[in-house]
Amino acid sequence: MNFDKEMLLEKGRFVLKTAEKLGATQTEVTVGIQNSALTRLANSIIDQNVAEHHATIQTIIYVGKKKGSTYVEVIDNDSIRKAVENAIKIAKMSPDDKDFQSLPGALPYNSIPIEDLVSKNTMNTTPEQRAEHAKMVIDTAHSVDDRIKAVAGAISHGIGERVILNSLGVEAYDARTYANVNLTILAEDGKEQTAGWYADNNTDFGKLHFKEVAEIAARKAAEGFGMKAIEPRDYEVVLEPAALSGLLVYIAYFGFSALMYQEYISFLRDKIGTKLFSEKFNLWDDALDERTTFRTFFDDEGFPKSKIDLVENGIIKNLAYDSYTAGRDNKLSTGHHNKEEGHSLPFPNNMFVGEGDSNLNEMISETKDGLLITHFHYQNAVNPTEGIFTALTRDGTWKIEKGEVKYPVRTLRFTDAAPRFLGRIDLLGTYPKINASTFKVPTIKLPSFRISSIQK
Repeated sequence: MNFDKEMLLEKGRFVLKTAEKLGATQTEVTVGIQNSALTRLANSIIDQNVAEHHATIQTIIYVGKKKGSTYVEVIDNDSIRKAVENAIKIAKMSPDDKDFQSLPGALPYNSIPIEDLVSKNTMNTTPEQRAEHAKMVIDTAHSVDDRIKAVAGAISHGIGERVILNSLGVEAYDARTYANVNLTILAEDGKEQTAGWYADNNTDFGKLHFKEVAEIAARKAAEGFGMKAIEPRDYEVVLEPAALSGLLVYIAYFGFSALMYQEYISFLRDKIGTKLFSEKFNLWDDALDERTTFRTFFDDEGFPKSKIDLVENGIIKNLAYDSYTAGRDNKLSTGHHNKEEGHSLPFPNNMFVGEGDSNLNEMISETKDGLLITHFHYQNAVNPTEGIFTALTRDGTWKIEKGEVKYPVRTLRFTDAAPRFLGRIDLLGTYPKINASTFKVPTIKLPSFRISSIQK
């Protein structure tokens, strides 16, 4: 395996030296290289085949308590120097950030061996191999039912390398591969059009479950004919892992991020130590766990990752911190700094929901008047301070009556508060072998889930 670690470190050190000469008090730099490739499917053919190579440098500079930053896709020293100069200029004209204390200092890492993060299969995957798998998923989907009309989606993979350095001695490097198959399959019978979806994620392209993903998505589409409208009200619900995972993104963002808590946006404000969810609900974040899909041992500012218990037997235990928010609360960072486009905040990226001993068939048999939901889209917060969220069902939702799946239903909107719908849990399943989402979560059965409207 050939990597660019030394080149990345060289560029990072060049940024630190340049910033120091220009008067920076503290500096952080992230230098990354990303190689990715994608084969896109549409109308059961290969519609697009692309590969990309990006080199990026993000520089954060403090002059006292004034902050400036730049993000550039350049790698030559002259352009890097200009980017650092611009960050200095921005910092000098910015107001003081009274809450800033310091960038993190260097600490030891629980390093993960590079061979556990990088797959040779993924690195060596060719366009021809992606095309072969594309043909296989298309053929598989069409073999499930004569009404399958079109296979759409993408097969992608890549490798990313990064270094994070700062002027206080942090120097971290990692490399990671990823691979993904994501399929949406359409079916038609002359009267109605339906859709089914499924996906898989892995570090190793060779371990993706292409055939199973195509079969599941196709079956969902084929079983979607005869959709009926139902009345908006509370229903029992069985959420597949992708549906629960989608909800957790918003629950974590508007609940467990220390920044949201400090800004009085979090619905967990003043509820640390309070039992807010069912005693069956356990939630934690652990980027070092071998079961997580994409492991890492440091966060986006180079601070060591650590496991944090977020919910234990329904009781709110901890928040996710980075160095900035930890400084505001006089705490230690938990290693959860996450750089988003335009801003950054602490966020748990490697969440687990504790398993149970149930399964999908048992959950359905135990449901008298409920719904089976594949996943959600168009999710949003209605009132984050109360934990009220909304979303639309997508690509397969069915009505369950007296322990049997009876018929598919039209697109539904749920609007409900997380403390309410997770306040009681009937059953929890085990982790699926196919990673349709990047969080490790089981299927879950809830006794009450509020449907607020339906597509007519």
